[in-house]
Amino acid sequence: MSGDKYIKKISSNKLFRFMAWVALVIIVGLVIATIITGLTGSKYFLGFLILSMIAPVFVYAVLTIGRVLYNATHGSNPEGDIEEEKIINK
Repeated sequence: MSGDKYIKKISSNKLFRFMAWVALVIIVGLVIATIITGLTGSKYFLGFLILSMIAPVFVYAVLTIGRVLYNATHGSNPEGDIEEEKIINK
């Protein structure tokens, strides 16, 4: 339940949407640079290849840490979420 709240909060915030687009552009750019350096035989191919693998993992780690910290500060009691919805709906 609280994970859903976290996702709704992130998707409604314009800054988080902007940062998601920036991350997407960076990852796509790294993949394109990896392909180009691989085809040309550049000495930077290995560096781009490693960055292409690390960048998505880093983004996933940041999102997971954000979700954990959000749940820690706002509580992650599913029964409490149901109680809150009942109170709000009355």
